[in-house]
Amino acid sequence: MKTLIEGGWVVAYNGRSHEVHERGSVVVEADKILHAGGPYAGAVDVTISARGKLVSPGFINTHVHTAGGGGDYLLLDMAKNDYRTANYMSFAAPLKGRMSPPPADAVAALRAFVFLHALKNGTTTVIDVGGLRGDWEGYARLVDDLGVRVYASPPFRDRETYMDARGRLTYEEDAAVGQARLREAVDFVRKYDGSAQGRLRGMLNAAQVETCSEPLLRAGKDAARELNVPIHTHAGGNLVEFQRIMEEYRKTPVQFLADIGFLDERTLLGHVVFTTAHGWPRYPFGDDLRVLAQSGATVGHCPYKYAKMAMTLQSFQRYLEAGVNLAIGTDTYPMDIVAELRWASILAKVTDANYQVGLPRDVFNAATLGGCKFLARTDLGRLAPGAKADLLLINLDHLGAPVYADPIKALVDGASGRDVDTVMVDGKVLVQGGRTTRVNEDEVYAKARQATEQYWSHVDGWRWDGATVDRIVPPAFPMRRPA
Repeated sequence: MKTLIEGGWVVAYNGRSHEVHERGSVVVEADKILHAGGPYAGAVDVTISARGKLVSPGFINTHVHTAGGGGDYLLLDMAKNDYRTANYMSFAAPLKGRMSPPPADAVAALRAFVFLHALKNGTTTVIDVGGLRGDWEGYARLVDDLGVRVYASPPFRDRETYMDARGRLTYEEDAAVGQARLREAVDFVRKYDGSAQGRLRGMLNAAQVETCSEPLLRAGKDAARELNVPIHTHAGGNLVEFQRIMEEYRKTPVQFLADIGFLDERTLLGHVVFTTAHGWPRYPFGDDLRVLAQSGATVGHCPYKYAKMAMTLQSFQRYLEAGVNLAIGTDTYPMDIVAELRWASILAKVTDANYQVGLPRDVFNAATLGGCKFLARTDLGRLAPGAKADLLLINLDHLGAPVYADPIKALVDGASGRDVDTVMVDGKVLVQGGRTTRVNEDEVYAKARQATEQYWSHVDGWRWDGATVDRIVPPAFPMRRPA
């Protein structure tokens, strides 16, 4: 069956770059793009009007954690001095033996919520960089049922993080546990890569650069090469990590990963904020950006997550001009990949005090083409004949239809995930009119809310200081809840 999408602003790919066709057309046949660009005169079976909408390639979200919103909520605390910008430590460094894994129904509910939330906000390819563990058969079945495109495997590390009773951070290494988790990840890839009608693909996840020993990182990279899959780790994400790597190896995290052979074109690094290019570490020796560019590794930039912790890249433009491949991710809630384009653009301008950086072209490229390089996929992130039929219809008319001349600038300047009207993955419509077509999203949200509230209710039991969520993150105004 051939489906024609016509009358909108079509972002087509000409083999070198994106180009926009006013009142353009896209033709989808099965799971592929047959035509993208100007008018189409051939016979079709179904016609969809895209008038007033941007017809865009689906966005590649390079940083999604399938763990729901519990930890993200704690990340909003603006006075977490004890973590020294160590973000994930707010919920990943409990008192030893005091945090229990969530029950299976909570894991399933949160995974479904994350996939659905990301999908509705414009993500067609989810890079799952680590979430809740267990029931991998159910995970694969969920990907198949929802119709999303996902790269994933269980994360591995051999250094667990804890707080002691005085709030001091400790790392405990167990090489055997790390190797067992790596084997679990390899087994996942071997079993599920190519499942869900080809939409679930394998990718190894070394949790964080400082929570993995050098032997484990080397073994993980060797396994990724053997399996021919990409690999990810968090690096340059916080000052605690930067200092620990400097103390252990006398190198920056980027230089350390380069020297052990971890970095190449199949490597994705989450964040990479703290480098020799950033002022906070005050380490001006060497050139991490040159190392990244020469290695071909991809940086998954998550602008909003870092902005709410008063941090950002220094800077998007500097990385771009150095030749670093930049991609975009959401990381924490909300997983609004459309809004991340604006955050990336505005933060670049503010950081550089230059309104001619963070151009709409560059942030759009990062969210589409940039996210495909480490995947080695030339059939994603673009609308071109032969590419996968992963696309979005984004409503632009209410942004000021009579006045905008460039729909990409309109998208970056004013749009959000709520403007996503239609989402198609593999030629199948998964969101239509802003509502999902395959599941009851109200039920998904209700189950995820229940799981998250249950998580919040146990926080004081594993926090070193016994603080409740309301004490960790005081509400903006007094909360009056029913008895």
